[in-house]
Amino acid sequence: MRRLAAILLLATLAPAFGGSSAGAERRHRIRLPEPQLPTGLTVDETEFALRPSKTVVAAGTVRVRVYNRGEDDHNLVVHERDGTPHIVSLRPAEAGTISVRLAPGTYSLVCNLFAGTPDSHEAKGMTTTLTVR
Repeated sequence: MRRLAAILLLATLAPAFGGSSAGAERRHRIRLPEPQLPTGLTVDETEFALRPSKTVVAAGTVRVRVYNRGEDDHNLVVHERDGTPHIVSLRPAEAGTISVRLAPGTYSLVCNLFAGTPDSHEAKGMTTTLTVR
């Protein structure tokens, strides 16, 4: 009986002395800053895939570094909201850069070689989505 009384006493005093209690509300004084979103990314191209290093970037000027790691020619197309395309074309083992100003939203990155044909790189899987916040 004494043991039960001691446990009950400790349970009621613990919150007053810095312990925790299931019903106690915690208040934190420190607010952590929101993490900075990146302003650029890399995209590796192979047969037939695009592998972005990031899928979310900050709005504004976005720098996309593209590497053709495949054996075929590829390109990368990024369209602005108004439909203006930004394109870099690459032979195997080449690299290139696209710098484009993007507003918040969702954008498709695609290799559009042979578009509209059965050999379309986009239809074979060379597409990915980029979110801009």
